[in-house]
Amino acid sequence: MDLSELRSFLSVARAGSFAAAAEQTGVAKSTLSSRIQALEASLNMRLLERTTRRLRLTPEGELLLKRAALLITEADDLERTMRDRNAEPVGRLRVSAPVMFGQARMGRIAATYVRRWPETTIEVDHSDRFVDLLEEDFDCAIRIGPLPDSELIARRFAWSRTVLIASRDVAASLEDTTSPKALAHTATISFAPRGAPLDWNLENGDDHVRFKPKSAITLGSLHAACAAAIAGGGVALVPEMVAAEALENGLLTRLMPQWQGPASALNLVYPAHRHTSPRLRAFFDVLLECAF
Repeated sequence: MDLSELRSFLSVARAGSFAAAAEQTGVAKSTLSSRIQALEASLNMRLLERTTRRLRLTPEGELLLKRAALLITEADDLERTMRDRNAEPVGRLRVSAPVMFGQARMGRIAATYVRRWPETTIEVDHSDRFVDLLEEDFDCAIRIGPLPDSELIARRFAWSRTVLIASRDVAASLEDTTSPKALAHTATISFAPRGAPLDWNLENGDDHVRFKPKSAITLGSLHAACAAAIAGGGVALVPEMVAAEALENGLLTRLMPQWQGPASALNLVYPAHRHTSPRLRAFFDVLLECAF
């Protein structure tokens, strides 16, 4: 099946006449007519009913119209992908990122991206809501955890786990650092995103522990919980990405590293039928490099 014949059929079917299609596409009526005749001959079926007044699609033509539009879109996307494969990123990239990930990681990621590709700019909106990428003019979004059913393409670039942290002084004061159950008698810091403290859910291979700590400190921000742990307020359970810098600098230490929270996938999502631009491919590469 020839793509030029399919394009001509699509143009005529949408325009409603050869004359209108010729005017819209700049292709001569005779060329459009010969291409559609060739398409009908190759398929051995009539696609258009021609009368002196108007054109009408046959049932076979109606079916082909629906499938041809998708096929042409995919072919155009593939052509652009191959043509731009070696092209360097240029222009603006607009990204939606969750607040926690944005505060912990997007500064470094954005700086690496524009330093590597100086002809680009990047705009990041920090929001925990699922934005409408097409309606709100976003190129892509970063999303954590299970994804709802949608037509978006999702590409995982990392995993996130929650870990137990404490200052070195608090860690040194603990008598038992082998089981999370021992934390029932230890000063802890709870995270309460909506007013109610979250349970601590930890796993070590096939072993699972879930409990609600009795905390003297309850905070509505993970970054605040991390800061409280640095200040010696007790043991906290936070995503590793939030505590990474303080762990690297020695301000915090990991407790019971064999015990961690369940893994959550970090995905880059973008519209399924949108051409994957050099900007988007370059950004995904930076995510793989800098997310953790």
